[in-house]
Amino acid sequence: MDVASLCAAFNSACKLGMAPGQRPRDDDPQRTELLHRTFATLAAAYLPRLPGLQDTKFCVVPLWACAKAGFWGGGLAVALLQRLGRDGGALMRQANDQDHANVWWCLTSAPPELSARVDVAQLLQASSRGLLLLPPAKVGPQACSNVLWGCTKLGVPDPDLPHFMTSCLVPALQEAKCQHLSMALYALGELREDCGHQPRPQDLQRLAAEVARRLALAPQAVGGGHFGGGGTFTPQHLSNMLLGCSKLGLTDPDLLRPLAAAAGRAAGRMIEQALANSLYALAVLDCKGPAYAPAVRCLTMEVQQRLQRLPDVFNPQHLSNMLYALAELGFKDPAYAPVVALAAECKRRGFAGFNAQGLSNSAWALAKMGCDSDQAWFESAVAAAVQLGIAGVFAPQAVANFWYALALVRHRPATPLLESTEAASEVLRTRANCQDCASLLCSLAILGVPYDPRLVGVLLERLGELLPRTGEVNGQDLANSLWALAAMGPDVLSRHRSSVEGLLREVVRRWDGAEALAVGGSGALPFNILGLTQLWQVQQELAHADGCGELAGILATGKGPGPRGSLLSTMRRAAEEEGAKADQQGISALQRQVVSALGRLQQRLASAGQAQRQPAGAPRIVSVSGEQQVEGVVGRVDVVVELAGGRRVAVEVDGPTHFMANDPHMRVRDGPTQLRDRQLGRLFGAGNVVSVPHWEWREMRRDGGREEGYLLRLLGLEACGP
Repeated sequence: MDVASLCAAFNSACKLGMAPGQRPRDDDPQRTELLHRTFATLAAAYLPRLPGLQDTKFCVVPLWACAKAGFWGGGLAVALLQRLGRDGGALMRQANDQDHANVWWCLTSAPPELSARVDVAQLLQASSRGLLLLPPAKVGPQACSNVLWGCTKLGVPDPDLPHFMTSCLVPALQEAKCQHLSMALYALGELREDCGHQPRPQDLQRLAAEVARRLALAPQAVGGGHFGGGGTFTPQHLSNMLLGCSKLGLTDPDLLRPLAAAAGRAAGRMIEQALANSLYALAVLDCKGPAYAPAVRCLTMEVQQRLQRLPDVFNPQHLSNMLYALAELGFKDPAYAPVVALAAECKRRGFAGFNAQGLSNSAWALAKMGCDSDQAWFESAVAAAVQLGIAGVFAPQAVANFWYALALVRHRPATPLLESTEAASEVLRTRANCQDCASLLCSLAILGVPYDPRLVGVLLERLGELLPRTGEVNGQDLANSLWALAAMGPDVLSRHRSSVEGLLREVVRRWDGAEALAVGGSGALPFNILGLTQLWQVQQELAHADGCGELAGILATGKGPGPRGSLLSTMRRAAEEEGAKADQQGISALQRQVVSALGRLQQRLASAGQAQRQPAGAPRIVSVSGEQQVEGVVGRVDVVVELAGGRRVAVEVDGPTHFMANDPHMRVRDGPTQLRDRQLGRLFGAGNVVSVPHWEWREMRRDGGREEGYLLRLLGLEACGP
């Protein structure tokens, strides 16, 4: 047989081993074994002819057949690639577009060990040079999409190659098959994310417009109909294009709306990875609102149904990506069936197989969606994080996000997680960014975990390194970090005095700089209302921290004559505004019950005093005032009780949000509540700030006598009880 006949035999043998739709059959071992024996026979006849081959196609055709059949043994595929790369890739320089595309496709299918025997980089460089020499009109859509796809897997041998392939594809868009369009859009997204390749905007616009045009032609036919000679967009194509758009930042609603709608209709025919990728892409693209709601609903309900039928079909990365997507898409109902199903599946698995990023994202997502009713879920996540080992596998952002999730749901972890985080100090000191440091400090403060001087010191040291770098530290991160130290307590402020001073001076520097730029009150504030309120709370703490008296004066140096006034006065106004905002939410039913009981107690004590003719000055309640504003404290005191003799007692009615949500810490106050109590204690005096925890009050079971007895003991008035 001559070379041409042998090539034809390879092609015919390969097709016999293919399932319908030109996909290799891997479900019939006997057929595969027969196919490989046939290839081995053909290879024995073909190998002696290789050295003299002068036509590229006589190397590419049998190579393509070997790749399709999965036949990489016998030395034929290696010999073919070596022949193509010989003499600096001379054969590749004379190849046509399809030959080039087939070589790229074959190399993406080759086993990794092939690179030990073939200089793949040299072969790709030769192919790249050959392609760039071709007239654009001679490069078809299939070759363009295959080479772009190959670049995502094999690398980009020449930075001009992706631009060239895209510029060849664009004029031929109407002749391209749907497969080529979807592959190109996805590949361009991957190249942008992986190697920074930025397609020309005009090329992207034309590619996106053609995809949108085809979707509009027959929207109901996606996945089953045809667009002229262009084939069909399969469910996998739709998912890939959404993912490509997310990586390219393509947010044009004229493309995204029909694309999302088509993906929603195809949800039932998507593989699990496509479902996860579609939801993730919609989240990254911020596809919220009525226009996208039907698609998101179809995708999420399909996820729920599959979890009910075959829960193991989704791998850990799928579960993590879908949870993250739902959180980013704004789902706030923890009872939404797909959210419940995903959370239950993660808990059932105990996060087995999750990597650090997936575990962190999953915890963050469920916390953001308000899934705090089942603290066992977060307990399982903490156990998985400790087992993974934070120091070894968690990036700083993953560490910060994981702790932030715990803070959102008030889940105070067991000691091993803090120890594991402390062991990651070196990673945090060298790689954490400002937001990571500030977020982790805040989470530690909110959860009231035992103070770890080394960990806090490392985070502050890293912040100090980042401060001089322009753009590294924003105003909210500064305020968050200072507030966290204040919430941890005066001793922590004192211990880290030097770092605190540096952060305070940076606050003033930014304030003064903004004031200098502002004209007539215009210009942006360097701190928002929340940040200014936090700084106001910090200021109250500094005056009472040992050795920090001088630091209390730093914020007072913020310029005053400017259009906004001094930093201190602006902080005070922000705190008042934040407090007023909280007041608008109204008082809780629990607080109303306590106020009512105090009123009854006041009347009963007065009646008892009159009946018993108690002497003047006997213990009694003079007044009960709900929602009292107190100078220097953010928000209002729940109740102020004035007793005979002038003693005033602040009574705080603390609902569940003031405490940890998990055992054995359910009666531990969170950091903000501890900070509030310290500040109230300074204003009302030691022993004059009391708390009514929600569980203690509910134990009274609405029994008026028990409630009044409880309040008498709380106020220290047992002796005058009726």
